Amino acid sequence: MKENLIYPAAKYTRLKRQVGGNREKYHYEETFGQPMEEFYGITMPNAWNRRILAEIEFSIRLSKELNGKYDGILHQTLDYLLDKMNNEGALTINTCKEAEQMLLPLSGVAKEYELILAAHAHIDMNWMWGWQETVAATIATFQTMLKLMEEYPDFHFSQSQAAVYKIIEDYAPELKEKMKQRIREGRWEITASAWVETDKNMPSAESLLNHIYYTKKYLKEHWEVEEASLDIDFSPDTFGHSAHLPELDTLGGVKYYYHCRGLDGDNALYRWRSKSGKELLVYREQYWYNSGITPLPAIGLIDVAKRSGGLKTGLVVYGVGDHGGGPTRKDLERAIEMMEWPVFPQLRFGTFHDYFKAAETVRDKIPVVEQELNFIFPGCYTTQSRLKLGNRHAENGLYEAECLDAFANGILHTPYQSVQYESAWQSMLFTHFHDILTGSCVQESREHAMGLLSHSIATAGTRASFAMQALAGNIDTSGISMEEGLPVESKAYSQSEGAGAGYGITALKGIPAPEQGAGLTRIYHIFNVTACDREDNCLLTVWDYTGDLRYLYAQDTNGKEIPIQLIDTMPKTYWDHKYFRVLVKVKAPAFGFTTIVLSQKEAEEYQIYLQPSVRTNKPTENIILENKFLRAEFDFKNGSLISLNDKKTGKELLKDKERGGLRYLTTERDSSSAWQIGRYTDIQSDCFQTTKITMEKGNLRQGFTVEQTVKNSLVKTEVFLEEGARALTIHLEIDWHEVSRDKEPVPVLLYHLPLKETDNFLYDVPGGVQYRRGMQLDVPGLTFGAALDEKSSKAVFLASDCKYGYRGSEDGLSCTLINSTTNPDPYPERGIHNITLYAGICEKNPVILQTLVSRFLHPLLFQSGNVHKGTLPLTESMLKINGGLLNETQNAVVSGIFRLNRKLVVRISEICGQRAEVNLEFNQEPKKAGLIDIVGTEMDGTVTISGNTVKVSIPAYSTVMVQISGEEI
Repeated sequence: MKENLIYPAAKYTRLKRQVGGNREKYHYEETFGQPMEEFYGITMPNAWNRRILAEIEFSIRLSKELNGKYDGILHQTLDYLLDKMNNEGALTINTCKEAEQMLLPLSGVAKEYELILAAHAHIDMNWMWGWQETVAATIATFQTMLKLMEEYPDFHFSQSQAAVYKIIEDYAPELKEKMKQRIREGRWEITASAWVETDKNMPSAESLLNHIYYTKKYLKEHWEVEEASLDIDFSPDTFGHSAHLPELDTLGGVKYYYHCRGLDGDNALYRWRSKSGKELLVYREQYWYNSGITPLPAIGLIDVAKRSGGLKTGLVVYGVGDHGGGPTRKDLERAIEMMEWPVFPQLRFGTFHDYFKAAETVRDKIPVVEQELNFIFPGCYTTQSRLKLGNRHAENGLYEAECLDAFANGILHTPYQSVQYESAWQSMLFTHFHDILTGSCVQESREHAMGLLSHSIATAGTRASFAMQALAGNIDTSGISMEEGLPVESKAYSQSEGAGAGYGITALKGIPAPEQGAGLTRIYHIFNVTACDREDNCLLTVWDYTGDLRYLYAQDTNGKEIPIQLIDTMPKTYWDHKYFRVLVKVKAPAFGFTTIVLSQKEAEEYQIYLQPSVRTNKPTENIILENKFLRAEFDFKNGSLISLNDKKTGKELLKDKERGGLRYLTTERDSSSAWQIGRYTDIQSDCFQTTKITMEKGNLRQGFTVEQTVKNSLVKTEVFLEEGARALTIHLEIDWHEVSRDKEPVPVLLYHLPLKETDNFLYDVPGGVQYRRGMQLDVPGLTFGAALDEKSSKAVFLASDCKYGYRGSEDGLSCTLINSTTNPDPYPERGIHNITLYAGICEKNPVILQTLVSRFLHPLLFQSGNVHKGTLPLTESMLKINGGLLNETQNAVVSGIFRLNRKLVVRISEICGQRAEVNLEFNQEPKKAGLIDIVGTEMDGTVTISGNTVKVSIPAYSTVMVQISGEEI
């Protein structure tokens, strides 16, 4: 019985399978790299066979799109070829040419489709190798591109990442002028709007905006590239994208977005809209960002057009990548060959801007996406703890330094070291590469990144210290009495001045605060870098104090005694100096400072000491930590959390018969890596063996320390609750020795709160906050995850000073601390880790929650001082946001304060979903105020000046930059 083939596709399939060297595809395959046929030594179809088969395949799809308009021609052509194949056993060149002539009536319609070939070299920064290899790969790639440009006059090349251009400037300056010439010609397109192809879930909003700012600044100053041309956010391999990126990118003048990962569905070309209403025009790669030149993308162009609002212009991003390389001569020759095919889409060398210019014509026809583009590779929120720690403290440190330095510069006209900040930011921004900060890298990469982060942290600490010293040096302390009791204890006999150099800068955080005072009376200036007035504990370190600590007391600026608590009852040794630490309850104004005086009281009587009255053993009881906000109960045997009670409502927050605290678990090896937290296979909370518990009691802080072993590791957990605090502080020092041995499950450590209310969760993300339903998956949070009680106004939060992976589910809320996978680094976590968590209760309002966590992450800072005259009062707020008060009506947060073009800039984000009316109150009357973009260009917006107050109106979910100028501002 003769088979009746009625579909052109059926005939084409039969024909294709008879052509020697053909290999049928049964699923999606990448187009880059060496074809499998070549790898296995299989002779592929010759050039004319490939040509006619590709033209027919495209024609079949084209005819189908036109309701079978050309099926008759296709049947005729296919019958001809099948007959030749059956009779001659092959498709000769003449046969292919004749068949192509038969297809020529389709040529005009075929050429309505266009494919832009955008060459690119994906250069991973230090992914599986060290810095020196990244430098070598970058230079070799660009040498090749320059050579190809000489040989192929129509060839265009696009390259992202400001960091690679800095490599050329630093290591291969002889290439720079040649590259600049190609840039001027328009043949070398710079697609960089970030220092590197950065992660978009873990860097803060300030970091993401500074990626744009420092990239534009560098490329303009060193490569003569216009800032406005840098309007593409090229993020091909980034592991997820915050929902607020369209808002942040547009503030930086970015219009277009290119990515591969992080969005399910069929979208190719779409508009990505943030909650603020700002949009990016986005292309989601349909093949891969390391594609090779083959007929496949052109053949699939009709299908891609359907996903692109009918746009008949497509995009191919081609070039050897990951380790650089870029397009090869083979790619260019194949492209030139296919450009001559008459029954095929037009192919041309071009750029990303060429594509997006075409895409603008269908903007109104493409779908709108209004969500975060997540989640993929959730292990990256945890893996390589040292990198996360360094990043967080570098970001915090630079925020504090720029803020303090900006105020000192305005008030005192001290130098604002922009060059040093630029260097510090560039170093940190490099570590944001999507395989560095994410931890999906090797030891050599981590070590290089830690060096860069150390530079950023050192710069931040130095600049913050100098700014505070400058301010402190101008505070009028002449009214403070320094009278002392005994001549031998006078200032002349003190060795305290200069003591403490380098002290307290451990675990990649802390600000230098060497002692400036002497004698029995010490002056300390306390600085608050947050937007709200605070009454918090400040931990002071006092050096070489010769007084009697039993009589130590503190006074505020009004001479009123304020509460203190000695952390050290006896001095400790640091090199050749002695010190002790003391908590002081301080009221510090928003973005301001205050002054306290430590001194020694006169003895009212000479004390005598008798045997203590308690002379019997007491039964061991559970540990209770309690203040006016919460009550926490811990098991006396191991320190696990038994109860967490909201004192305001009396509500117990933990599930019945479940306990909070550390959990050791294992995950499935096959689904675990640096990129993945694998499927949980076993969860243990009883493998912690307690060796020691010690208690701490005081009027300002109460707590305990528990030392435990878990498997081969040691964990020291310090838990305390401060008077007036909304959260427990849980500091962990983990000496981790667990490794994932061959074929065994992967050890993971997390902290878990088994909460009753777990329906809805809130996380802070770059540019705002994100509400998410519960799920058995680690999700990203910049500093916290919070479980929202839908029956009340409260939230239970878990925050961290250095972790990013949270899991909110029906089980409760947890933070993943350590992931001991073996891939790609076999020992990513061995060593000592310092992690601080905060577990507490507050209102659901995102601003209150974010501000509260910010207070934990930006503790009160101090610098010691002495007696002198000055122009500044003992206490002052240098800037108040809405009076410095925090309440339920607040809906905006400050993310950065710094100098740009010598003027003060305050960056503010509205995060609650309603227009914010923000008042910036200064001590002097501003001369001018307005909104600017990332590079300082004035923008439209509602900003007015009334006396000393700048009033700013911020649309819902928007981020604005307010620029203020004036004397001492």
